[in-house]
Order: sequence, then C-alpha cells, then structure tokens
Amino acid sequence: MSTPDPLYAAVMRHPKYQELLRRRSRTSLLFFCIAAVIYAGFILTLAFDPVFFARPLPGMTLSIGVLTGTLVVFSAVLLIWAYVQISNTVFDPLLDAIIKDVS
Repeated sequence: MSTPDPLYAAVMRHPKYQELLRRRSRTSLLFFCIAAVIYAGFILTLAFDPVFFARPLPGMTLSIGVLTGTLVVFSAVLLIWAYVQISNTVFDPLLDAIIKDVS
C-alpha cells in the first residue's frame, strides 16, 4: 500500500475543501429531492389515476399524459443545466482556490 500524495492530504485537510463538500452535498440532495418529487408525482398520478392522463387537453388532441411526460423530461434537462451552472460558478472556483492555497 502506497502513502497518499502530500497534495491530496493537504487538500483533504483544507477548511475550504470541507466547505466545498458540504455545499456540494446539500446542493446534490436538493436537486435529488426536486427530481424525485417531480418523477414520483408523475408515476403516482399515472398509477392511481391513469384516466387523468388519458384526457385530451381542451381544444386539442394532445393528452395530458403526453404533455406531463414532456414536462418531466424538460424538468430533468433544466435541473441538469442549473446544476452545471452552480458547479461552474460556485464549486469550480472554490476548488481552484483550494488547489492554489495548497500548492
């Protein structure tokens, strides 16, 4: 078993790294909860009231289920975009500062 790299050990001990881990974990948990609520709401509605999704939208031939399914997929894309934005603007600069401090 080899000894850990000193840079790795310094990064792990850095207080800003601990902050980065906390912020990233909270953000990931928040995004997971949002996605789970959206998806679970869709699936539970489909399971317990499938007739609701079969109804067409007023004045259209498009069903509520197709629209809702499209919105679920679109919400996933928006959540991914938002997480990438947060990662690029918050997490990456914090990680760069940590590496600059320890090197």
